[in-house]
Amino acid sequence: MKKIIFLFLIPYSFLLSTMAYAQENLGDKEYIIVKDYKPVLAESFKISETPEADTTSSMPPSLHYSITPKKIETSYEAGVIKAVKLKDEPISKLYRNFLKLGLGNYSTFYGELFMNSLRSKTGSIGLHLKHFSGSPTLNDAGNANFSDNDAVVDGKYFFDNSTFSGDFGYNRNVLHYYGYNTSDDSLHLVNQKTNTPDSIRQRFNHFDLNLGLQSNYTGKGNLDYDLHFRFHSISDLYDVSEPDIIVSAQAGKPVDEHYYSLLASFDYFKKSDANYERLYADPLNHNLSRNIIRIEPQMKMDKDRVHLLFGINLGMEKNLSELVHVFPKAEVSVPIAEHILTAFAGVDGNIEKNNFKTLTDENPFTTSSVIMKNTIHKLVIKGGLKGNFSNTISFSASVNYDQVKDLQLFYNDSMFRNKFNVLYDDANVFNIHAELSYFNGGKLNVSLHVDQNSYSMNLQPKAWHKPGSMVALVAKYNLGDKVLADVSLFAHGVQYARISDGNYILAEKINSYLDANLGLEYRYSKILSFYMHLNNLGFTRYYQWSQVPSERFNLLGGLTYSF
Repeated sequence: MKKIIFLFLIPYSFLLSTMAYAQENLGDKEYIIVKDYKPVLAESFKISETPEADTTSSMPPSLHYSITPKKIETSYEAGVIKAVKLKDEPISKLYRNFLKLGLGNYSTFYGELFMNSLRSKTGSIGLHLKHFSGSPTLNDAGNANFSDNDAVVDGKYFFDNSTFSGDFGYNRNVLHYYGYNTSDDSLHLVNQKTNTPDSIRQRFNHFDLNLGLQSNYTGKGNLDYDLHFRFHSISDLYDVSEPDIIVSAQAGKPVDEHYYSLLASFDYFKKSDANYERLYADPLNHNLSRNIIRIEPQMKMDKDRVHLLFGINLGMEKNLSELVHVFPKAEVSVPIAEHILTAFAGVDGNIEKNNFKTLTDENPFTTSSVIMKNTIHKLVIKGGLKGNFSNTISFSASVNYDQVKDLQLFYNDSMFRNKFNVLYDDANVFNIHAELSYFNGGKLNVSLHVDQNSYSMNLQPKAWHKPGSMVALVAKYNLGDKVLADVSLFAHGVQYARISDGNYILAEKINSYLDANLGLEYRYSKILSFYMHLNNLGFTRYYQWSQVPSERFNLLGGLTYSF
Protein backbone atom coordinates (compact mmCIF):
# COMPACT_ATOMS: atom_id res chain seq x y z
CA MET A 1 0.00 0.00 0.00
CA LYS A 2 1.40 3.38 -0.96
CA LYS A 3 1.54 6.03 1.66
CA ILE A 4 1.36 9.76 1.33
CA ILE A 5 3.09 12.26 3.62
CA PHE A 6 1.42 15.55 4.36
CA LEU A 7 3.70 18.32 5.51
CA PHE A 8 2.08 21.28 7.17
CA LEU A 9 4.01 24.49 7.80
CA ILE A 10 2.23 26.77 10.11
CA PRO A 11 3.07 30.34 9.37
CA TYR A 12 4.23 32.61 12.11
CA SER A 13 1.53 35.20 11.60
CA PHE A 14 -1.07 32.54 12.18
CA LEU A 15 0.55 31.58 15.44
CA LEU A 16 0.60 35.16 16.57
CA SER A 17 -3.10 35.44 15.93
CA THR A 18 -3.82 32.43 18.04
CA MET A 19 -1.72 33.40 20.90
CA ALA A 20 -4.33 35.87 21.97
CA TYR A 21 -6.42 32.93 23.01
CA ALA A 22 -3.77 30.49 24.17
CA GLN A 23 -2.30 30.11 27.69
CA GLU A 24 1.00 28.86 26.37
CA ASN A 25 3.21 29.82 23.52
CA LEU A 26 3.86 26.69 21.54
CA GLY A 27 6.16 28.20 19.02
CA ASP A 28 6.85 26.78 15.56
CA LYS A 29 6.16 23.08 15.10
CA GLU A 30 6.18 20.74 12.23
CA TYR A 31 3.59 17.90 11.94
CA ILE A 32 4.02 14.91 9.67
CA ILE A 33 0.90 12.78 9.09
CA VAL A 34 1.24 9.35 7.52
CA LYS A 35 -1.93 7.60 6.22
CA ASP A 36 -2.90 4.77 3.76
CA TYR A 37 -3.96 5.88 0.24
CA LYS A 38 -7.55 5.11 -0.53
CA PRO A 39 -8.56 6.18 -4.05
CA VAL A 40 -12.25 7.02 -4.50
CA LEU A 41 -14.05 6.95 -7.87
CA ALA A 42 -16.35 9.85 -8.15
CA GLU A 43 -19.94 9.40 -9.26
CA SER A 44 -20.51 9.67 -13.05
CA PHE A 45 -23.48 10.19 -15.38
CA LYS A 46 -23.68 8.17 -18.59
CA ILE A 47 -24.96 9.92 -21.67
CA SER A 48 -27.49 7.65 -23.45
CA GLU A 49 -27.01 6.96 -27.14
CA THR A 50 -30.81 7.05 -27.64
CA PRO A 51 -32.03 10.59 -27.69
CA GLU A 52 -34.89 11.39 -25.42
CA ALA A 53 -37.36 14.16 -25.76
CA ASP A 54 -40.59 15.36 -24.37
CA THR A 55 -43.31 13.51 -26.28
CA THR A 56 -46.23 14.98 -24.40
CA SER A 57 -46.46 17.80 -26.88
CA SER A 58 -45.13 18.53 -30.31
CA MET A 59 -44.74 21.54 -32.52
CA PRO A 60 -44.40 20.36 -36.11
CA PRO A 61 -42.89 22.86 -38.44
CA SER A 62 -45.06 24.52 -41.03
CA LEU A 63 -44.09 23.28 -44.48
CA HIS A 64 -44.80 25.01 -47.75
CA TYR A 65 -44.09 23.27 -51.05
CA SER A 66 -45.33 23.08 -54.61
CA ILE A 67 -45.10 20.51 -57.44
CA THR A 68 -44.22 21.51 -60.91
CA PRO A 69 -45.45 18.79 -63.37
CA LYS A 70 -43.14 17.97 -66.20
CA LYS A 71 -43.86 15.44 -68.96
CA ILE A 72 -41.09 13.02 -69.80
CA GLU A 73 -40.80 12.69 -73.49
CA THR A 74 -40.51 9.15 -74.91
CA SER A 75 -40.26 7.75 -78.37
CA TYR A 76 -42.07 4.42 -77.56
CA GLU A 77 -45.09 3.62 -79.75
CA ALA A 78 -47.60 0.90 -78.70
CA GLY A 79 -48.25 -1.78 -81.24
CA VAL A 80 -51.69 -3.13 -82.25
CA ILE A 81 -52.64 -6.40 -80.50
CA LYS A 82 -54.84 -8.61 -82.62
CA ALA A 83 -57.96 -10.11 -81.06
CA VAL A 84 -57.61 -13.73 -79.97
CA LYS A 85 -59.93 -16.15 -81.69
CA LEU A 86 -61.01 -19.23 -79.72
CA LYS A 87 -61.05 -22.32 -81.82
CA ASP A 88 -64.11 -24.51 -81.60
CA GLU A 89 -63.53 -27.79 -79.82
CA PRO A 90 -63.41 -30.67 -82.26
CA ILE A 91 -66.70 -32.55 -82.33
CA SER A 92 -66.35 -36.27 -82.72
CA LYS A 93 -68.16 -37.83 -85.62
CA LEU A 94 -71.34 -39.65 -84.76
CA TYR A 95 -72.69 -42.69 -86.53
CA ARG A 96 -76.38 -43.34 -86.84
CA ASN A 97 -76.22 -47.10 -86.42
CA PHE A 98 -74.39 -49.59 -84.21
CA LEU A 99 -74.48 -53.33 -84.84
CA LYS A 100 -73.24 -56.05 -82.47
CA LEU A 101 -73.20 -59.73 -83.45
CA GLY A 102 -72.05 -62.78 -81.52
CA LEU A 103 -71.90 -66.56 -81.56
CA GLY A 104 -71.07 -68.97 -78.74
CA ASN A 105 -71.19 -72.53 -77.51
CA TYR A 106 -74.50 -74.15 -76.53
CA SER A 107 -75.83 -72.86 -79.88
CA THR A 108 -75.85 -69.34 -78.53
CA PHE A 109 -76.81 -66.56 -80.94
CA TYR A 110 -76.63 -62.87 -80.14
CA GLY A 111 -77.52 -59.79 -82.16
CA GLU A 112 -78.16 -56.17 -81.21
CA LEU A 113 -78.88 -53.09 -83.34
CA PHE A 114 -79.07 -49.43 -82.31
CA MET A 115 -80.37 -46.81 -84.75
CA ASN A 116 -80.35 -43.17 -83.64
CA SER A 117 -80.69 -39.69 -85.05
CA LEU A 118 -77.63 -37.42 -85.06
CA ARG A 119 -77.07 -34.23 -83.04
CA SER A 120 -80.06 -31.93 -82.97
CA LYS A 121 -81.18 -28.90 -80.95
CA THR A 122 -84.81 -29.95 -81.14
CA GLY A 123 -84.81 -33.63 -80.18
CA SER A 124 -83.73 -37.19 -80.82
CA ILE A 125 -85.25 -40.52 -81.85
CA GLY A 126 -83.88 -44.05 -81.75
CA LEU A 127 -84.64 -47.72 -82.30
CA HIS A 128 -83.19 -50.67 -80.39
CA LEU A 129 -83.52 -54.32 -81.45
CA LYS A 130 -82.04 -57.33 -79.62
CA HIS A 131 -82.01 -61.12 -79.91
CA PHE A 132 -80.33 -63.55 -77.53
CA SER A 133 -80.95 -67.32 -77.49
CA GLY A 134 -79.26 -70.58 -76.58
CA SER A 135 -79.70 -74.28 -75.97
CA PRO A 136 -77.60 -75.24 -72.91
CA THR A 137 -76.79 -78.91 -72.46
CA LEU A 138 -77.49 -79.73 -68.82
CA ASN A 139 -77.32 -83.46 -68.17
CA ASP A 140 -80.26 -84.87 -66.19
CA ALA A 141 -81.76 -81.38 -65.75
CA GLY A 142 -84.17 -81.20 -68.68
CA ASN A 143 -84.65 -78.76 -71.52
CA ALA A 144 -83.06 -75.39 -70.72
CA ASN A 145 -83.55 -73.64 -74.08
CA PHE A 146 -84.20 -69.91 -73.88
CA SER A 147 -84.66 -66.86 -76.09
CA ASP A 148 -85.00 -63.16 -75.42
CA ASN A 149 -86.21 -60.61 -77.99
CA ASP A 150 -86.53 -56.85 -77.50
CA ALA A 151 -87.74 -53.94 -79.60
CA VAL A 152 -87.82 -50.37 -78.25
CA VAL A 153 -88.54 -47.01 -79.91
CA ASP A 154 -87.57 -43.96 -77.85
CA GLY A 155 -87.38 -40.23 -78.41
CA LYS A 156 -87.00 -36.78 -76.84
CA TYR A 157 -88.20 -33.31 -77.76
CA PHE A 158 -86.57 -30.22 -76.25
CA PHE A 159 -88.65 -27.21 -75.25
CA ASP A 160 -87.16 -23.96 -73.92
CA ASN A 161 -87.60 -24.91 -70.25
CA SER A 162 -88.51 -28.60 -70.34
CA THR A 163 -87.93 -31.90 -72.11
CA PHE A 164 -90.58 -34.33 -73.29
CA SER A 165 -89.49 -37.97 -73.47
CA GLY A 166 -91.21 -41.20 -74.40
CA ASP A 167 -90.58 -44.79 -75.37
CA PHE A 168 -92.59 -47.82 -76.41
CA GLY A 169 -91.18 -51.32 -76.15
CA TYR A 170 -92.00 -54.97 -76.57
CA ASN A 171 -90.17 -57.92 -75.00
CA ARG A 172 -90.74 -61.61 -75.67
CA ASN A 173 -88.97 -63.95 -73.29
CA VAL A 174 -89.15 -67.76 -73.63
CA LEU A 175 -87.70 -70.18 -71.07
CA HIS A 176 -88.20 -73.70 -69.76
CA TYR A 177 -88.76 -74.88 -66.22
CA TYR A 178 -85.77 -77.20 -66.21
CA GLY A 179 -84.04 -78.57 -63.13
CA TYR A 180 -86.00 -81.79 -62.80
CA ASN A 181 -85.38 -85.50 -63.15
CA THR A 182 -85.99 -86.23 -66.83
CA SER A 183 -87.26 -89.73 -65.99
CA ASP A 184 -90.10 -88.26 -63.88
CA ASP A 185 -93.05 -88.07 -66.28
CA SER A 186 -95.32 -86.52 -63.64
CA LEU A 187 -93.75 -83.11 -64.31
CA HIS A 188 -95.00 -83.07 -67.90
CA LEU A 189 -98.49 -82.02 -66.97
CA VAL A 190 -101.05 -81.20 -69.64
CA ASN A 191 -101.59 -77.53 -70.42
CA GLN A 192 -105.35 -77.00 -70.17
CA LYS A 193 -105.32 -74.38 -72.93
CA THR A 194 -103.43 -76.26 -75.67
CA ASN A 195 -104.12 -79.80 -74.42
CA THR A 196 -100.45 -80.64 -75.06
CA PRO A 197 -97.64 -81.67 -72.67
CA ASP A 198 -96.19 -78.17 -72.48
CA SER A 199 -96.04 -77.50 -68.76
CA ILE A 200 -92.27 -76.95 -68.66
CA ARG A 201 -92.34 -74.13 -71.22
CA GLN A 202 -93.02 -70.51 -70.36
CA ARG A 203 -93.35 -67.40 -72.51
CA PHE A 204 -93.63 -63.83 -71.22
CA ASN A 205 -94.89 -60.96 -73.37
CA HIS A 206 -94.16 -57.45 -72.11
CA PHE A 207 -95.56 -54.20 -73.51
CA ASP A 208 -94.19 -51.00 -72.02
CA LEU A 209 -95.16 -47.34 -72.67
CA ASN A 210 -93.44 -44.45 -70.89
CA LEU A 211 -94.20 -40.72 -71.24
CA GLY A 212 -92.54 -37.96 -69.27
CA LEU A 213 -92.18 -34.19 -69.05
CA GLN A 214 -89.21 -32.90 -67.07
CA SER A 215 -88.08 -29.34 -66.39
CA ASN A 216 -84.65 -28.13 -67.41
CA TYR A 217 -83.53 -26.68 -64.08
CA THR A 218 -81.73 -23.47 -65.00
CA GLY A 219 -81.92 -21.19 -61.97
CA LYS A 220 -82.63 -20.90 -58.28
CA GLY A 221 -86.05 -19.38 -58.64
CA ASN A 222 -87.39 -21.93 -61.13
CA LEU A 223 -89.76 -24.75 -60.30
CA ASP A 224 -88.22 -28.18 -60.74
CA TYR A 225 -90.82 -30.74 -61.84
CA ASP A 226 -91.05 -34.25 -63.29
CA LEU A 227 -94.34 -35.66 -64.60
CA HIS A 228 -94.45 -39.32 -65.59
CA PHE A 229 -96.93 -41.82 -66.98
CA ARG A 230 -96.25 -45.52 -67.47
CA PHE A 231 -98.32 -48.39 -68.74
CA HIS A 232 -96.93 -51.93 -68.55
CA SER A 233 -98.62 -55.18 -69.41
CA ILE A 234 -97.34 -58.73 -68.93
CA SER A 235 -98.93 -61.97 -70.11
CA ASP A 236 -97.70 -65.55 -70.17
CA LEU A 237 -98.37 -68.92 -71.78
CA TYR A 238 -100.94 -69.85 -69.09
CA ASP A 239 -103.41 -67.01 -69.71
CA VAL A 240 -102.05 -64.80 -66.94
CA SER A 241 -102.24 -61.09 -67.69
CA GLU A 242 -101.40 -58.13 -65.52
CA PRO A 243 -101.81 -54.48 -66.54
CA ASP A 244 -99.89 -51.96 -64.46
CA ILE A 245 -100.58 -48.19 -64.64
CA ILE A 246 -98.39 -45.66 -62.82
CA VAL A 247 -99.01 -41.90 -62.72
CA SER A 248 -96.52 -39.79 -60.76
CA ALA A 249 -95.74 -36.10 -60.28
CA GLN A 250 -92.81 -34.55 -58.46
CA ALA A 251 -92.13 -30.85 -57.92
CA GLY A 252 -89.53 -28.95 -55.96
CA LYS A 253 -88.29 -25.41 -55.44
CA PRO A 254 -85.48 -23.79 -53.44
CA VAL A 255 -86.50 -21.18 -50.88
CA ASP A 256 -83.61 -19.34 -49.21
CA GLU A 257 -81.27 -22.10 -48.00
CA HIS A 258 -83.92 -24.81 -48.14
CA TYR A 259 -85.22 -27.03 -50.93
CA TYR A 260 -88.84 -28.19 -50.65
CA SER A 261 -90.24 -31.04 -52.75
CA LEU A 262 -93.39 -33.13 -53.01
CA LEU A 263 -93.85 -36.51 -54.70
CA ALA A 264 -97.27 -38.01 -55.35
CA SER A 265 -97.96 -41.23 -57.28
CA PHE A 266 -100.75 -43.69 -58.00
CA ASP A 267 -100.00 -47.31 -59.01
CA TYR A 268 -102.75 -49.72 -60.14
CA PHE A 269 -102.20 -53.37 -61.11
CA LYS A 270 -104.28 -56.54 -61.36
CA LYS A 271 -103.24 -60.13 -62.05
CA SER A 272 -105.65 -62.59 -63.66
CA ASP A 273 -105.76 -66.32 -62.91
CA ALA A 274 -103.70 -68.97 -64.65
CA ASN A 275 -105.74 -71.44 -66.70
CA TYR A 276 -104.84 -74.30 -64.33
CA GLU A 277 -105.17 -72.34 -61.08
CA ARG A 278 -107.13 -73.92 -58.27
CA LEU A 279 -109.65 -71.22 -57.43
CA TYR A 280 -110.98 -73.04 -54.40
CA ALA A 281 -107.67 -72.66 -52.55
CA ASP A 282 -108.07 -68.97 -51.73
CA PRO A 283 -110.61 -67.26 -53.98
CA LEU A 284 -110.21 -63.88 -52.31
CA ASN A 285 -106.65 -63.52 -53.61
CA HIS A 286 -107.42 -64.30 -57.26
CA ASN A 287 -108.27 -61.68 -59.87
CA LEU A 288 -107.65 -59.10 -57.16
CA SER A 289 -107.31 -55.43 -58.02
CA ARG A 290 -104.46 -53.80 -56.10
CA ASN A 291 -103.09 -50.27 -55.89
CA ILE A 292 -100.55 -48.17 -54.02
CA ILE A 293 -100.77 -44.41 -53.36
CA ARG A 294 -97.68 -42.53 -52.21
CA ILE A 295 -97.31 -38.95 -50.91
CA GLU A 296 -93.82 -37.84 -49.89
CA PRO A 297 -93.14 -34.23 -48.79
CA GLN A 298 -89.47 -33.43 -48.11
CA MET A 299 -87.22 -30.57 -47.07
CA LYS A 300 -83.48 -30.40 -47.76
CA MET A 301 -80.94 -27.94 -46.45
CA ASP A 302 -77.18 -27.48 -46.47
CA LYS A 303 -75.62 -25.47 -43.67
CA ASP A 304 -71.93 -25.26 -42.84
CA ARG A 305 -71.27 -28.26 -45.13
CA VAL A 306 -73.85 -30.28 -43.15
CA HIS A 307 -76.55 -31.87 -45.32
CA LEU A 308 -79.97 -32.41 -43.75
CA LEU A 309 -83.17 -33.95 -45.11
CA PHE A 310 -86.51 -34.28 -43.35
CA GLY A 311 -89.76 -35.69 -44.65
CA ILE A 312 -92.63 -38.13 -44.34
CA ASN A 313 -93.47 -41.11 -46.56
CA LEU A 314 -97.21 -41.65 -46.55
CA GLY A 315 -98.26 -44.87 -48.26
CA MET A 316 -101.71 -46.37 -48.79
CA GLU A 317 -102.09 -49.86 -50.22
CA LYS A 318 -105.16 -51.83 -51.24
CA ASN A 319 -104.97 -55.62 -51.25
CA LEU A 320 -107.55 -57.71 -49.44
CA SER A 321 -107.91 -54.71 -47.16
CA GLU A 322 -106.90 -51.07 -47.24
CA LEU A 323 -103.93 -50.10 -45.09
CA VAL A 324 -102.27 -46.76 -44.39
CA HIS A 325 -98.57 -46.55 -43.51
CA VAL A 326 -96.69 -43.51 -42.23
CA PHE A 327 -92.89 -43.68 -42.38
CA PRO A 328 -90.55 -41.00 -41.02
CA LYS A 329 -87.71 -39.95 -43.29
CA ALA A 330 -84.57 -38.17 -42.11
CA GLU A 331 -80.99 -38.03 -43.36
CA VAL A 332 -77.91 -36.21 -42.13
CA SER A 333 -74.33 -36.13 -43.38
CA VAL A 334 -71.56 -34.33 -41.50
CA PRO A 335 -68.01 -33.83 -42.84
CA ILE A 336 -65.41 -34.96 -40.30
CA ALA A 337 -62.44 -34.09 -42.50
CA GLU A 338 -63.39 -32.03 -45.55
CA HIS A 339 -63.11 -33.92 -48.84
CA ILE A 340 -61.69 -36.90 -46.91
CA LEU A 341 -64.21 -38.34 -44.45
CA THR A 342 -67.97 -37.83 -44.00
CA ALA A 343 -70.31 -39.47 -41.50
CA PHE A 344 -73.93 -40.10 -42.45
CA ALA A 345 -77.06 -41.53 -40.83
CA GLY A 346 -80.72 -41.85 -41.67
CA VAL A 347 -84.09 -43.38 -40.89
CA ASP A 348 -86.69 -44.38 -43.49
CA GLY A 349 -89.45 -46.79 -44.47
CA ASN A 350 -91.43 -47.69 -47.59
CA ILE A 351 -93.84 -50.02 -49.38
CA GLU A 352 -92.11 -52.45 -51.75
CA LYS A 353 -94.45 -53.47 -54.57
CA ASN A 354 -94.64 -57.19 -55.35
CA ASN A 355 -96.56 -58.16 -58.46
CA PHE A 356 -96.23 -60.75 -61.21
CA LYS A 357 -93.66 -58.69 -63.13
CA THR A 358 -91.38 -58.02 -60.15
CA LEU A 359 -91.54 -61.70 -59.13
CA THR A 360 -90.66 -63.05 -62.57
CA ASP A 361 -87.94 -60.42 -63.04
CA GLU A 362 -86.24 -61.71 -59.89
CA ASN A 363 -86.98 -65.41 -60.45
CA PRO A 364 -88.28 -66.29 -63.94
CA PHE A 365 -89.07 -69.84 -62.75
CA THR A 366 -91.94 -68.58 -60.58
CA THR A 367 -95.24 -70.41 -61.02
CA SER A 368 -98.10 -68.56 -62.72
CA SER A 369 -100.48 -69.33 -59.84
CA VAL A 370 -98.52 -67.27 -57.35
CA ILE A 371 -100.32 -65.15 -54.71
CA MET A 372 -98.68 -61.82 -53.95
CA LYS A 373 -98.40 -59.36 -51.09
CA ASN A 374 -96.47 -56.15 -50.78
CA THR A 375 -93.42 -56.07 -48.52
CA ILE A 376 -93.50 -53.34 -45.87
CA HIS A 377 -90.21 -51.94 -44.63
CA LYS A 378 -91.58 -50.54 -41.38
CA LEU A 379 -88.34 -49.05 -40.08
CA VAL A 380 -84.98 -48.76 -41.81
CA ILE A 381 -82.07 -47.33 -39.81
CA LYS A 382 -78.68 -46.79 -41.42
CA GLY A 383 -75.40 -45.12 -40.63
CA GLY A 384 -71.83 -45.16 -41.80
CA LEU A 385 -68.80 -43.40 -43.22
CA LYS A 386 -67.75 -42.43 -46.73
CA GLY A 387 -64.84 -40.52 -48.17
CA ASN A 388 -61.64 -40.61 -50.16
CA PHE A 389 -58.23 -42.01 -49.34
CA SER A 390 -56.82 -40.03 -52.29
CA ASN A 391 -57.95 -38.51 -55.56
CA THR A 392 -58.16 -42.02 -57.04
CA ILE A 393 -59.49 -44.14 -54.16
CA SER A 394 -62.93 -43.72 -52.55
CA PHE A 395 -64.75 -45.84 -49.99
CA SER A 396 -68.06 -46.29 -48.20
CA ALA A 397 -69.06 -48.43 -45.23
CA SER A 398 -72.50 -48.64 -43.63
CA VAL A 399 -74.61 -50.62 -41.18
CA ASN A 400 -78.32 -51.09 -41.90
CA TYR A 401 -81.17 -52.41 -39.79
CA ASP A 402 -84.48 -53.22 -41.52
CA GLN A 403 -87.68 -54.20 -39.73
CA VAL A 404 -89.67 -56.01 -42.42
CA LYS A 405 -93.27 -57.15 -42.59
CA ASP A 406 -94.11 -59.82 -45.22
CA LEU A 407 -90.61 -60.50 -46.47
CA GLN A 408 -90.96 -62.35 -49.79
CA LEU A 409 -89.30 -65.80 -49.86
CA PHE A 410 -89.09 -68.27 -52.78
CA TYR A 411 -89.47 -72.02 -52.31
CA ASN A 412 -89.91 -75.05 -54.57
CA ASP A 413 -93.60 -75.60 -55.26
CA SER A 414 -94.90 -78.81 -53.65
CA MET A 415 -96.77 -79.89 -56.81
CA PHE A 416 -94.52 -78.43 -59.56
CA ARG A 417 -91.10 -79.07 -58.05
CA ASN A 418 -89.33 -77.42 -60.99
CA LYS A 419 -91.23 -74.18 -60.33
CA PHE A 420 -91.13 -71.75 -57.44
CA ASN A 421 -93.83 -70.31 -55.26
CA VAL A 422 -93.62 -67.59 -52.62
CA LEU A 423 -94.43 -67.26 -48.96
CA TYR A 424 -94.18 -64.31 -46.60
CA ASP A 425 -92.78 -63.91 -43.11
CA ASP A 426 -91.84 -61.03 -40.83
CA ALA A 427 -88.13 -60.54 -40.23
CA ASN A 428 -85.44 -58.28 -38.83
CA VAL A 429 -82.61 -57.90 -41.33
CA PHE A 430 -79.15 -56.69 -40.33
CA ASN A 431 -76.80 -55.72 -43.16
CA ILE A 432 -73.15 -54.61 -43.27
CA HIS A 433 -72.20 -53.03 -46.57
CA ALA A 434 -68.78 -51.86 -47.80
CA GLU A 435 -67.57 -50.39 -51.09
CA LEU A 436 -64.09 -49.59 -52.34
CA SER A 437 -63.40 -47.96 -55.73
CA TYR A 438 -60.24 -47.11 -57.62
CA PHE A 439 -60.33 -44.77 -60.63
CA ASN A 440 -57.23 -43.85 -62.59
CA GLY A 441 -58.23 -41.46 -65.35
CA GLY A 442 -60.30 -43.98 -67.25
CA LYS A 443 -57.35 -46.32 -67.77
CA LEU A 444 -58.05 -48.64 -64.84
CA ASN A 445 -61.28 -48.80 -62.85
CA VAL A 446 -61.77 -51.25 -59.99
CA SER A 447 -64.78 -51.55 -57.68
CA LEU A 448 -65.39 -53.95 -54.79
CA HIS A 449 -68.77 -54.46 -53.10
CA VAL A 450 -69.26 -56.60 -49.99
CA ASP A 451 -72.56 -57.37 -48.21
CA GLN A 452 -73.03 -59.44 -45.08
CA ASN A 453 -76.66 -60.21 -44.15
CA SER A 454 -78.23 -61.65 -41.04
CA TYR A 455 -81.93 -62.63 -40.98
CA SER A 456 -83.97 -63.08 -37.82
CA MET A 457 -87.21 -64.74 -38.97
CA ASN A 458 -90.52 -64.80 -37.13
CA LEU A 459 -91.92 -68.18 -38.24
CA GLN A 460 -89.64 -69.70 -40.87
CA PRO A 461 -86.44 -71.45 -39.66
CA LYS A 462 -84.40 -69.86 -42.49
CA ALA A 463 -84.61 -66.99 -44.94
CA TRP A 464 -85.14 -69.19 -48.01
CA HIS A 465 -82.85 -68.41 -50.96
CA LYS A 466 -81.35 -65.39 -49.21
CA PRO A 467 -77.52 -65.71 -49.18
CA GLY A 468 -75.72 -64.64 -46.05
CA SER A 469 -72.92 -62.91 -47.92
CA MET A 470 -72.36 -61.46 -51.39
CA VAL A 471 -69.14 -60.14 -52.93
CA ALA A 472 -68.72 -58.47 -56.33
CA LEU A 473 -65.38 -57.40 -57.81
CA VAL A 474 -65.31 -55.64 -61.19
CA ALA A 475 -62.15 -54.36 -62.90
CA LYS A 476 -61.90 -52.61 -66.28
CA TYR A 477 -58.65 -51.80 -68.08
CA ASN A 478 -58.21 -49.57 -71.14
CA LEU A 479 -54.93 -49.89 -73.06
CA GLY A 480 -54.70 -46.85 -75.32
CA ASP A 481 -58.35 -47.11 -76.43
CA LYS A 482 -57.20 -50.11 -78.47
CA VAL A 483 -57.52 -53.08 -76.14
CA LEU A 484 -60.17 -53.19 -73.43
CA ALA A 485 -60.45 -55.85 -70.76
CA ASP A 486 -62.87 -56.37 -67.92
CA VAL A 487 -62.81 -58.95 -65.15
CA SER A 488 -65.77 -59.69 -62.89
CA LEU A 489 -66.00 -61.98 -59.88
CA PHE A 490 -69.31 -62.70 -58.17
CA ALA A 491 -69.46 -64.76 -54.99
CA HIS A 492 -72.55 -65.83 -53.05
CA GLY A 493 -72.41 -67.37 -49.61
CA VAL A 494 -74.36 -70.31 -48.26
CA GLN A 495 -78.14 -70.19 -48.60
CA TYR A 496 -80.98 -72.58 -47.79
CA ALA A 497 -83.92 -74.00 -49.73
CA ARG A 498 -87.25 -75.05 -48.19
CA ILE A 499 -87.90 -78.72 -48.92
CA SER A 500 -91.08 -80.57 -47.97
CA ASP A 501 -91.06 -84.36 -47.65
CA GLY A 502 -94.81 -84.55 -47.02
CA ASN A 503 -94.64 -84.48 -43.23
CA TYR A 504 -91.81 -82.10 -42.33
CA ILE A 505 -90.22 -78.92 -43.64
CA LEU A 506 -86.49 -79.35 -44.14
CA ALA A 507 -83.75 -76.80 -44.80
CA GLU A 508 -81.55 -77.94 -47.68
CA LYS A 509 -78.14 -76.28 -47.81
CA ILE A 510 -77.10 -74.68 -51.11
CA ASN A 511 -73.32 -74.35 -51.22
CA SER A 512 -71.59 -71.06 -51.84
CA TYR A 513 -70.21 -70.37 -55.30
CA LEU A 514 -67.84 -68.13 -57.24
CA ASP A 515 -68.56 -67.02 -60.79
CA ALA A 516 -65.52 -65.60 -62.62
CA ASN A 517 -65.83 -63.88 -66.01
CA LEU A 518 -63.44 -62.26 -68.48
CA GLY A 519 -64.25 -59.90 -71.34
CA LEU A 520 -61.83 -58.75 -74.07
CA GLU A 521 -62.32 -56.25 -76.90
CA TYR A 522 -59.92 -55.22 -79.68
CA ARG A 523 -60.78 -51.99 -81.49
CA TYR A 524 -59.46 -52.40 -84.99
CA SER A 525 -60.71 -48.94 -85.96
CA LYS A 526 -63.24 -46.37 -84.82
CA ILE A 527 -66.03 -48.29 -86.52
CA LEU A 528 -64.93 -51.94 -86.22
CA SER A 529 -64.02 -54.00 -83.16
CA PHE A 530 -63.88 -57.65 -82.09
CA TYR A 531 -64.87 -58.99 -78.67
CA MET A 532 -64.97 -62.18 -76.63
CA HIS A 533 -66.70 -63.02 -73.34
CA LEU A 534 -65.53 -66.00 -71.25
CA ASN A 535 -68.05 -66.82 -68.51
CA ASN A 536 -67.80 -69.18 -65.53
CA LEU A 537 -64.05 -69.66 -65.87
CA GLY A 538 -64.10 -72.08 -62.95
CA PHE A 539 -66.19 -74.57 -64.95
CA THR A 540 -68.36 -74.99 -61.85
CA ARG A 541 -71.99 -76.08 -61.79
CA TYR A 542 -73.54 -73.91 -59.12
CA TYR A 543 -77.13 -73.24 -58.03
CA GLN A 544 -78.66 -69.82 -57.61
CA TRP A 545 -82.06 -71.46 -57.20
CA SER A 546 -82.63 -74.92 -55.75
CA GLN A 547 -82.59 -77.70 -58.40
CA VAL A 548 -81.85 -75.18 -61.16
CA PRO A 549 -78.18 -75.61 -62.15
CA SER A 550 -76.17 -73.03 -64.08
CA GLU A 551 -74.29 -73.55 -67.31
CA ARG A 552 -70.67 -74.47 -66.98
CA PHE A 553 -68.05 -72.60 -68.98
CA ASN A 554 -69.58 -70.69 -71.86
CA LEU A 555 -68.06 -68.48 -74.53
CA LEU A 556 -69.51 -65.72 -76.68
CA GLY A 557 -67.51 -63.89 -79.35
CA GLY A 558 -68.24 -61.58 -82.23
CA LEU A 559 -67.82 -58.10 -83.68
CA THR A 560 -69.26 -54.59 -83.49
CA TYR A 561 -69.67 -52.21 -86.40
CA SER A 562 -70.72 -48.55 -86.57
CA PHE A 563 -72.16 -47.08 -89.75
